[in-house]
Amino acid sequence: MSQRGISFRLNSHVSTFAILIISAIVYFNYHFSNKILIEKIEEGAVNQSNFVISKISRITIGTEEIAKNVSYQSLYYHQHNDLNLFLNQVLAANSSIESIHVEFDDQEESYTACISTGHCSHRCNAEDHIFSDTTAIEDQGIWSKPFYCMNDTSHLLVTYRTPIFYPDSKRIIGHVFCEISLRKMREMLSKIKIGERGYAFIINQEGNYITHPNEQWILEKNIFINQPGNFYSNLSEIEIKLKNDETVIGHGKSEYLNNEKAWYYFAPLPNSKWSVIIVMPEKELFKKIDLIFQNIILISGLGILLLFALNMLIFRRILRPLAEISTAIHRFSISSGKEQKSKDEIKMLADSLQDWQTKYGNLIKQQTHTASEKLKLEKDLKSARDIQLNIIPSGKPIFPDHPEIDLSAILKPAETIGGDLYDYFFIDKHHLLIAIGDVSGKGISASLFMAIASTLIKTNSKTISAKDIVSRVNNELSERNAHQYFITLFIGVLDVRSGTMDYCNAAHNFPYILHPDGSIDVLSKSHGLPLGIYKNKTYKRSKIDLKSGDLLLLYTDGVINSMDSKSQHYGIDKLESNLLNLVDLSADEVVSRLVKSIAIYEGENSQADDITLLAVKYLPKTENQA
Repeated sequence: MSQRGISFRLNSHVSTFAILIISAIVYFNYHFSNKILIEKIEEGAVNQSNFVISKISRITIGTEEIAKNVSYQSLYYHQHNDLNLFLNQVLAANSSIESIHVEFDDQEESYTACISTGHCSHRCNAEDHIFSDTTAIEDQGIWSKPFYCMNDTSHLLVTYRTPIFYPDSKRIIGHVFCEISLRKMREMLSKIKIGERGYAFIINQEGNYITHPNEQWILEKNIFINQPGNFYSNLSEIEIKLKNDETVIGHGKSEYLNNEKAWYYFAPLPNSKWSVIIVMPEKELFKKIDLIFQNIILISGLGILLLFALNMLIFRRILRPLAEISTAIHRFSISSGKEQKSKDEIKMLADSLQDWQTKYGNLIKQQTHTASEKLKLEKDLKSARDIQLNIIPSGKPIFPDHPEIDLSAILKPAETIGGDLYDYFFIDKHHLLIAIGDVSGKGISASLFMAIASTLIKTNSKTISAKDIVSRVNNELSERNAHQYFITLFIGVLDVRSGTMDYCNAAHNFPYILHPDGSIDVLSKSHGLPLGIYKNKTYKRSKIDLKSGDLLLLYTDGVINSMDSKSQHYGIDKLESNLLNLVDLSADEVVSRLVKSIAIYEGENSQADDITLLAVKYLPKTENQA
């Protein structure tokens, strides 16, 4: 803009102020309109939830009333041998109930009976643990946890249990069990129209889905555990309010709607300790106001363009004399044959001084990059590389006291120094620790972070628990990680006597186990996030038993991300294919052949990322001695 004429610049400033004023007006209008719309959304959600709650309550509250009525009359009908007939009549009159079961158990009267009717000849789940609410009172009704029918494992049910009292006493002589179908309840909710793509589902007190449009998520997902990354509202506060029987509205992403932003309305269901959730897509809610907003922006943009054109005509007429004077002065001030760099009538007078300032700046830059400084930088990088390689142990160790271990490793930085690491050492006489890691990024910063991580692995390896070592290293890295670097890390602790390896994989590439018969297993369990991001993060562990002749291969991203001349990656498939051809080879031969394979694949392409390989072959003593 500085090369434009003064009339253009002045017009630009005026137009900019106009844009800012119009933008502010549009923003405040949109903001307050959104605020009003959000209030309407909440009002509509309340109405929708009341409708849904009334539908569900007809079933739940109705079931409770039926169970209580049956409990009052069941002893009479049982004593007159008409209990089955009575239950069949109740079931026929109430289609929402799947089955009714009555159980008597009174040792004093010495009689026991179990009468049932409906789709099962017995209760679908007769275990007491489904009624695990510790706050429930024994002589009152209680809802069970959801469970699947034993005769139809795809049919999700829930039971309401209420006690049967001996007449005119508080002595419990049995129970009535009314089972209702959550599958039918889910089908009922799917028929309720909530906008164009909205939906409703039910969660229990713990937050588990007990109905949902996606049947695979029922009892598998929890709104308070599985959703934190996709939810903008505070789920802890929402959970507390629901337990206090309060309604609340939230905002987040709907995984069911392909992570589309949506509004959630939470409302507790009476008596059952369940909650219904109404989900409405944000696009659908704000569709009309967004369309109005787009039209306002379009009209405002056209108005600003018209204002700009009119101002240009006015300013050029007013400022024409100043432009003619500036051009005339500039002709006398610049060198012969030099082009005019600016059309700004005032800036033209300062062009010569600016040219000299530019030349002086270039001269200073050339002086700061002398040959001696370049040599010093190269020397410093070489020293840093030597220090880094000294941190990494030998790639071909010999363990005289442990012939059952055949180990080989290699690290090839993409630049002079890199961010990969590997390590191995005996924690005690019988436990070998092996580690491999990949720091985010490359160069000096990554190598320094790698050095810190390598040191922390050694200082924290006073235990044979891989997950404890990973947790401790993560805590210390997180405390001193101001620049938010992170490292993926695999640590295994191998008991050389039994071949059992305890390992923890913190988001690193999955290792391979090559068996002597030519088969391959992948240790495809990940036990947590990369290290250095979150302090006090919990990590898990796994175990694997290595058999005689098994070879464990660890590697970093640089292996599979190597590219050929067509920018095609080396990839997992090629790595597995080459590994299958390396049966019965030593650890050193496996590493050497894989490195050679990668080099041939890359051809003349430069290495894109640090490459690290570590192979451990387990050869128990009995085999070696034989």
